[in-house]
Amino acid sequence: MLSAEEVNLLKRACNSIKIFVGQSAMINHTNYRTRDAHATPHFTLCGTFSLYDNFEEHIVFPAGQTDCIIRISNPHMKLVSQKSSIPAYGFSLKIFNNQETILNLPMVNFPLFPIINISRFLKIFTALNVFFSGGFLQKFWQTLKIAKNTIAVSPGFFHPSFMIQVKRFLAKWNHFILSHDYHSIGAYRLGDHIVKYKLVPVAVDVKSAEKRIDQAIEDYFSNHHYELELMVQFCYNLKDQPVNRLNKMWKNSDFISIGRIKINNLIDKEDRAVEEMSFNPFESISGLKPVGRIQKLRDEAYKISLNTRNGN
Repeated sequence: MLSAEEVNLLKRACNSIKIFVGQSAMINHTNYRTRDAHATPHFTLCGTFSLYDNFEEHIVFPAGQTDCIIRISNPHMKLVSQKSSIPAYGFSLKIFNNQETILNLPMVNFPLFPIINISRFLKIFTALNVFFSGGFLQKFWQTLKIAKNTIAVSPGFFHPSFMIQVKRFLAKWNHFILSHDYHSIGAYRLGDHIVKYKLVPVAVDVKSAEKRIDQAIEDYFSNHHYELELMVQFCYNLKDQPVNRLNKMWKNSDFISIGRIKINNLIDKEDRAVEEMSFNPFESISGLKPVGRIQKLRDEAYKISLNTRNGN
């Protein structure tokens, strides 16, 4: 649950999202409104998801093969070059059956989130929206707010677990985008359990000669198949697997494979149908919805972004 202060700050954040997305076409010099985060699409992949027969929680997922879409993106709020220098990627997975969403799973190639103070996070997020949509004076004041609140949450960046993951991230700086593991930020229900998700590519070379991200992806699919293992890590106790401490890795719980994704088609990254699509994890079926306080923020934020993008 969110506190009264956090609910009020979330309302302000959603209002800032509405203003930013409403101006995003002008900000990004496009003829359409962009997302509030992960605005830049690198490519969209289309394929199938097959649940393994021996997975004990199979009753949560529909039996047999289902369809899936993966939108690969850059996390920046504004459109950026396909030659982005910071290898931060989004990997939003939608598993569906007969147009019904089974699981929406926004994922990234870094497993932790440093900010656990929700009020501070909302203040930073709101200030970023106002910074990009406001005038000179607003940019000045929002910069001060961002700096103030970032300093306040900075100890979270120095948690040993977080620092270890930063070191591993830096070691993979130049790795090919499709060779990365992708992680859910925060926990999800899996029937009566709580889990984290991970996508692990099967036998993908970490090197790519092409510097443009979208071209590198297209080149890869001209000569290779692409498959990923969908894995889960169970929460057994909140000490070893904390749901709301997103800057700490879970321990004493191994990832296990529950199914495989096979990609069989590429969708143009500029496809408007994909860009109008929602990856709100709260649109998943009831047995697969998000869990945790940070996750709680996503529902309203995703809805207001989607509605504003679609002109509502």
